[in-house]
Amino acid sequence: MIAHIIFRLYANSLFYDKKLLQKVFISKRNVSHYMLKLIVLDVDRTIWSHNDASSLIPPFKKINDDLIIDKCGSRVELNYGLRNFLEHFISLGLYFSISSWNFPENVFELLENFNILKYFSYPVIEPSPNKGLMIKKIVENFRKDNVIISPKEILYIDDRSIHLDEVKRFIGPVNFLRYGIDVVDWNDAICKVESLVSKT
Repeated sequence: MIAHIIFRLYANSLFYDKKLLQKVFISKRNVSHYMLKLIVLDVDRTIWSHNDASSLIPPFKKINDDLIIDKCGSRVELNYGLRNFLEHFISLGLYFSISSWNFPENVFELLENFNILKYFSYPVIEPSPNKGLMIKKIVENFRKDNVIISPKEILYIDDRSIHLDEVKRFIGPVNFLRYGIDVVDWNDAICKVESLVSKT
C-alpha cells in the first residue's frame, strides 16, 4: 500500500510537470494601471460545482460546454459566468493561475475538456493542503519570467477561508474573496473585482 501511494505521488508529479511545460503561457501585459496583476483560483466548488475532483473516475464525457460527467455519472458543472469572468479580466491584461488541493490528473483533464486551461499561467495542483506554498511557487514562476507581483497585487478566490492565514504567512497581505459568500457567481464577481482592480 505504501509503495502504491509513493508511486502514485511520483506519477502525479511527472504528469503535472508534463502538463505545466505543455500548457503554461506567459506574455508581457501592461498591468501598470491596475492595483491587481494576478488572480489565483481554487477549483472545487469555485471554478466548478463538484467538491472533490480527485474522487472522480475517468473516462470523462463532455455533455456540453459547461457540463462533464465521469464514468459513474457524477456531474461537474462550470459555475455560472466563469468564462465571462476570465475573458473580462484577461482583456484588461491580468493574469490567472490555479492553486488546488487535488491529484492533478483529473483537474488538468477537466480544465482541458472545458477548454479553459489556456487561460491559466503556472497552475499548481498538488495532493497537499499547503496553498501558501503553492501560491509562492506561482509567484516565483512569474518572477523567473520577469513579471514581479507583490502580495497586494494578488487576489485569491476560494470557497473556503481555511487556507487564508497560511497564504498570508507565506505571501503577505493578499486580497481574498470567498466564492459563494462574498460573491454569488462569477458575473457577480466581475463587479466585486472591478473595485479591487482599478486604482482610486
